[in-house]
Amino acid sequence: MYYRGSAAAIIVYDITKEESFQTLKNWVKELRQHGPPNIVVAIAGNKCDLSDAREVQEKDAKDYADSIHAIFVETSAKNAININEVFIEISKRIPVADAAGGTSGKGFKLGRQASESRRTCC
Repeated sequence: MYYRGSAAAIIVYDITKEESFQTLKNWVKELRQHGPPNIVVAIAGNKCDLSDAREVQEKDAKDYADSIHAIFVETSAKNAININEVFIEISKRIPVADAAGGTSGKGFKLGRQASESRRTCC
């Protein structure tokens, strides 16, 4: 239910907790079994600002992401490190949907839905 119809998923683990990285692998398996077949997956190692407490080596996480053809990035939500970058990378891999519902090229279109009335104030 969490990912039905999703174009992308970001699966986050804590670089300071090895257990969270192992749990991430279970989420990837779940996503591959029940998610959309062409979903773009990104693996984000959070808390890169706490590298002194690191339990998950960046190389190990990157190798795993490469093995499942996922985007890999280390982030810090606290310090806003690589947050925008992960979304930019995802946007580059999501196919554009055309009017017939098919896909063409790379990227995707953003647009506003038409509303019946636009209020400018209260």
